[in-house]
Amino acid sequence: MTRCTGSISVPNPSVLHDAGVRLTVDYWTVAMNGQDSCGSCDATLATLTEAIEMIRPLATRLGITIDVQPRTVDRWAEAIEYGISASPTIRAAGVELRPCHPDGSEHRLWTWRGETGAELPVEAALDGLLRALVARSAQLGGFLADGGPSPYIRQHLSTSRQPTTIGGSSGCGTDCA
Repeated sequence: MTRCTGSISVPNPSVLHDAGVRLTVDYWTVAMNGQDSCGSCDATLATLTEAIEMIRPLATRLGITIDVQPRTVDRWAEAIEYGISASPTIRAAGVELRPCHPDGSEHRLWTWRGETGAELPVEAALDGLLRALVARSAQLGGFLADGGPSPYIRQHLSTSRQPTTIGGSSGCGTDCA
């Protein structure tokens, strides 16, 4: 049995949304022949957008807003700096989805759960986004469990709403499991 003492101030989801808690999905493409995108990248973005719309209600319940940040590289140094080895590359909270270019051409192969195809399966996008959402939620939960901003910092922060106090506990004693 877990016994906790003290009080914890946990923002409700609407406060987290007001605070701008985000899961940023970086959507990387490589500029080719002066273009930031191509038909294949556009199809992948459409699949990604479809998957985001499917998980957005879950993210909202967790107090997290999902944003897509389009990013483009057009120089060798940028590809090295950002670790871009394929186009497009999707990254969020440490999760990466990208195709391989097996023959050095623009031909893309996406692999997920042992299956390979020319297009990103929406299930693969969902899987990657859900893993990223869980990672972001865990990061947020850990930050808040550690007390979030210190009382000193809190006095200097403005917010449209104050955090709500839940259940009269702020931390667990040594007997918490």
